[in-house]
Amino acid sequence: MPDNKVNTQQDSVDETVSYRNGFNFEFEDANHLINVHCSSVSGKESIYLDGELVASKRSFRRKSSMTFSIDGDNYEVEFNVVDMLKGETHCTLIKNNLHVKTIKKALLKKNQISGKQGWMKVSVIFVFGLISGYLLMQYLLMAFGA
Repeated sequence: MPDNKVNTQQDSVDETVSYRNGFNFEFEDANHLINVHCSSVSGKESIYLDGELVASKRSFRRKSSMTFSIDGDNYEVEFNVVDMLKGETHCTLIKNNLHVKTIKKALLKKNQISGKQGWMKVSVIFVFGLISGYLLMQYLLMAFGA
């Protein structure tokens, strides 16, 4: 009888990413280790092939991609930020226009902006910024006599 199990690893989301360390994805293909790193702070995206940097760029878009080649095969790595509040990012490896694997990662639960507590944090930060900006402008207007 054939095994009808579905690979749920691609459907699960690893929620262990931190702002400090960024997102790290690891693929293995054709006896090569492909490490992909992207920073949610600086926007820098880098691809390492067997430890050597092969592609790098900065992007602050929700979707981006980079290409590189290994032994005549064309590879593409696609980044897709699916949920900005949770920091959920999908990284897809494509070889010769065929999907190889997608890895899904998200920020640690404590860093996610979801649920009632997350929206409370955003509201408090917004109000604090609003008040600080108002007070700063009042001070500058008073100091420079406008």
